[in-house]
Amino acid sequence: MVRLLLMICVIGFLHPLTVSAFDDNWKFFKPNNTTEEDVIAIFGTPDSVAIHSSYENLKKAKEFRRTDMLSAYQLIYTNFRGDLNILKGPLGQSASTKVWVEDGKVVVVDWDYAVKYKAPAEALWKSDKGFETKVAGAITIGRKKLSDGNILYVTCSTGKDFTCDGTIQASLSPDPEKK
Repeated sequence: MVRLLLMICVIGFLHPLTVSAFDDNWKFFKPNNTTEEDVIAIFGTPDSVAIHSSYENLKKAKEFRRTDMLSAYQLIYTNFRGDLNILKGPLGQSASTKVWVEDGKVVVVDWDYAVKYKAPAEALWKSDKGFETKVAGAITIGRKKLSDGNILYVTCSTGKDFTCDGTIQASLSPDPEKK
């Protein structure tokens, strides 16, 4: 019996990201603590990278051929590669995930729920009583404080009957009041 239990633990350790291992993959992220290296080690390389920089910094980086001057970027993962664990966000399976990195640390993570992922995400969001949700004109915004000191924001364009129209975005970020 002990041997079987040990084997199950070892298999779980060696294959922590199988689909059945956990559905709360998004809880792995600890903004301002999780590093880019952590993300790559757990979820693999992204499909693409978007660099965010002022034009002045871009010009300087090109002039001096220094990539270290480009310190802010997004690691972008999409469902085109299949069922990636990083796409399992706080509202279920997403179409894409953007991991915002500044100076090597994850600062925000966004999950986009579009097309076939939108309706299940909206249902989960609206059934979760932990969200403070407000309609502000053409935008619906949800906010949920998490026990780890972070905040989960959910936004969408407000459609008829106060349903979401278009993509729903969930964003995990540090609580701005706890700096």
